[in-house]
Amino acid sequence: MFVLPDILCNAGGVVVSYFEWVQDLQQFFWEETEVNNRLAQILDRAFAHMMDRVTREGISHRTAAMAIGVEKVYAAKKIRGLFP
Repeated sequence: MFVLPDILCNAGGVVVSYFEWVQDLQQFFWEETEVNNRLAQILDRAFAHMMDRVTREGISHRTAAMAIGVEKVYAAKKIRGLFP
């Protein structure tokens, strides 16, 4: 049985919350289909990235998803500084 890692499952809600914030900020609102299409694109890419990592390194799906997430946070902190 395949179990989708929790960190990847939760990403959908986080991404849509970000979309709402951006739309409110710009006062430019998307149709539901636009939101769904953008969300699907992001989640598909994240899933593919996770599966690639699993295959390349022989690690669990959850470990791959967590490692990718930690690396993204590290990269952002490195660029922006630890305490922006």
